[in-house]
Amino acid sequence: MLNKLVLRALFSVSLAFSFVGVTNAALITQDIISDTKGVIGSITINTWPAEDAGDGLSNVFVWEEFSIWGWDMQAPAIADGFQFFATFDSTDLTAGIQDLYFDLDDDYAAYPYAYSGSVGDIFNSGATGYVNVFDDNPSAPVLEGFYTDVYLGKATVVPTPATLVLFLTAIAGLASRRKKS
Repeated sequence: MLNKLVLRALFSVSLAFSFVGVTNAALITQDIISDTKGVIGSITINTWPAEDAGDGLSNVFVWEEFSIWGWDMQAPAIADGFQFFATFDSTDLTAGIQDLYFDLDDDYAAYPYAYSGSVGDIFNSGATGYVNVFDDNPSAPVLEGFYTDVYLGKATVVPTPATLVLFLTAIAGLASRRKKS
C-alpha cells in the first residue's frame, strides 16, 4: 500500500515539474562545420534563461558545452555579450542557433590561445562565418583561420521537461520493482 502511494506521489511530482516554469526550455546542440575541414567543433546552449532580442529571437550569454578543434572551452567568469552570445528563434527551437559570436581566451592551458568567431545558420539564412585561433604570443601567426566557409549544422533539440519526466518515471519504475523471493 505504501509502495503504491510513493509511486503515485513520484508520478504526480514529475507531472507537476513538467508544466511549471520551464515548459519552453530546451538544449540546442549544433556542429560547427567548415567546408574545407569538416566538423571543427560543437555548441550546446540552454534556452532558459534567455533575453528577448525582439522579432521572436532570444539571446543567451553562456553555453552548456562548447568545443573547437577538440578543445573544451571554459565559460568566462562574467557572462556578457562581448565574450559570447548565441541567438535562437524562441518560436521555433528546431531552427537552431541563428547567430553565434565568441571572443574567448584559454587562460588555463599551458599554452594559452585566443579563440574568436562569428557563425551563422546556413540552413535558414545562408549565412557563413569565420573561426580564428591565435596564439597569445604576439609574434606568433594565426594557428587556424577560416573565412566564409564556416557554418552551423542541423540543430538537435532536447526538451528539458521531457527529460525530467523520463528521469522521474525511471526512478518511479525502479521504486515500484518488487524483490522476488
